[in-house]
Amino acid sequence: MNIIKEIEKKIKKEDIFKIVFYGASTTVVAYSFPNWAEIMKYVLREKFEEIIGDWKAPYWFIQSFNGGLDGASSKDLLINLERFVIKENPNLVFLSASKNDAYYNFKVEETKKNTKQIIEKLLKRKIRIIFTASIPSSSESRNNKINNFVENDRNIASEYKDNSNFLFVDFFKLIKKKYRGKMYTLIQESNEKITNSKQGDIDTIHFNKYGNAVIASVLLKECFGIEFNADKFMKDIKDDTRKNPRF
Repeated sequence: MNIIKEIEKKIKKEDIFKIVFYGASTTVVAYSFPNWAEIMKYVLREKFEEIIGDWKAPYWFIQSFNGGLDGASSKDLLINLERFVIKENPNLVFLSASKNDAYYNFKVEETKKNTKQIIEKLLKRKIRIIFTASIPSSSESRNNKINNFVENDRNIASEYKDNSNFLFVDFFKLIKKKYRGKMYTLIQESNEKITNSKQGDIDTIHFNKYGNAVIASVLLKECFGIEFNADKFMKDIKDDTRKNPRF
């Protein structure tokens, strides 16, 4: 999947390259700024300013929409695909579909059916897909709970590996354990029955600002070949004298 050349071609023609991010709460990341989707848009615009030697075109013609739905299951994502994704007429979709299904006690077979329908509907319209496995937790019990769904994502991905419009990013293999403790430091502010989380606990499902930077670093490298230093970026966004954070 050579997305770089496609983006370059479109913005040189002053044609919008639109990205839609679609998943549940770890796609929305409404509690943290900037979230990983915002970081990625910023980095892509900066990189294409270097590539084409002009700032205006990438800042105008690389656009994104976060269509993430908090608490969504794969079934919810399938039902709402038309109005939150397809109507946006995207060139590229980042898709994470199975994150919540384990907590809603879905059968893996149902998740597979829903996810494949989403993928087929997008591919039929020649929309590029970057399909991601769920983001690993710092809690091994959480990881064990969703393990079957991660394996399901891998199995689904294997069916589309030869499709030039499809790419799979396996976060469980790419986000090393040494980073996970630093990614999960947020305090649960209320009880949550579905995930069995209590007020005052460490939230081991929703990652912090550093987690956003780590996720962006993985996706930028795997999908666009762009090196991104999460630590350098995090240092710079805390510096109120620096207009453009380095990465």
